Amino acid sequence: MTASTTSQIPSRQRLTTEQRQREIVTTVLFLARQRGPDAITTQAIADHMGVTQGAIFRHFPDKQAIWLAVFGWVREALGAALAAATDEVASPLTKIQQVFLAHVAFIAGNPGVPRVLFHELQYPGDSPARLEVRAMISRYRQRLSQLFAEAKAAGELPAALDQALAPVLLIGAVQGLVIQASLADNEGEMVGAAQKLWPLLLDAYRGQRGR
Repeated sequence: MTASTTSQIPSRQRLTTEQRQREIVTTVLFLARQRGPDAITTQAIADHMGVTQGAIFRHFPDKQAIWLAVFGWVREALGAALAAATDEVASPLTKIQQVFLAHVAFIAGNPGVPRVLFHELQYPGDSPARLEVRAMISRYRQRLSQLFAEAKAAGELPAALDQALAPVLLIGAVQGLVIQASLADNEGEMVGAAQKLWPLLLDAYRGQRGR
């Protein structure tokens, strides 16, 4: 599966089980751009793919398994995008910047992702899908916290910076851009907005009140 899920699903062809599972995941994320996740039924998935519900259940035992596969794809695809963005970057602070921009670019290319993630988190309880989302966000925050610790050790950020809270500001900025893009119905502007927002985040991390 490519990083972007905004295009239509290709015409029917014989695919392996793994390929068909990826196609179902792609369909879910595509449909998430057009309707609330509650409306993404197995029948809606089947209709969009041009198959029967039975064909869907030949590849996943139930709807929960589909959601787990969606979140698994998000974890792997976003992780790969962030790794590629920081692979040859030495400065911890620059890595943080690249992670922020890569995260926003990933969402801009896959606008259905935050909709399914936030939707799952709004429900109480500990369903397997919700636990997966929570674990994914927790790992992401830990990864960011480590980068902030490295930036502090390198003298790129103040020693007094709370490295556990610093990721909250960055993740919150991403969420703010998502909301702004949703209101304007223009995900294409997210990357440019993120580039303008980064200096403001940097000032906040450095404790500066102005430039």
